[in-house]
Amino acid sequence: MPPPSQIFPAKDLLSQVQIGPDGRKRKTADGRGIDLAKDCELLSLLQYECHVLHPGIRDSPVQCWPITRWFRRCQDMNGRFTVETTAWEGTAEAASGSTTSTPGAQSNHQVPTEQASKTSQRLVTAINHI
Repeated sequence: MPPPSQIFPAKDLLSQVQIGPDGRKRKTADGRGIDLAKDCELLSLLQYECHVLHPGIRDSPVQCWPITRWFRRCQDMNGRFTVETTAWEGTAEAASGSTTSTPGAQSNHQVPTEQASKTSQRLVTAINHI
């Protein structure tokens, strides 16, 4: 069984990612804090949400919708960890490319599709350790 995941609103992602599961501040190999947009690789996962149209009827059709989820794979002094960033990607903070909101700063990460942005508003952000 995987360890429990900490769940929090996407607006708290930048501060929450700085704290490890032991409650201590995360640091990169050179002693800096974690910068999701600059230090972490952007990954995606396509999942499907499916519903049986008429559950009481045998052989009822099943309708499915794609859901793109976004993650960042990061490295701190203790190893690698993965952060789900679905609700965060595409926000001003993600586009700034920094853990601080700096107007005009540039980022080199991909912006998720419009579908993922709509879906991300319904999802909760969580940190998981690999």
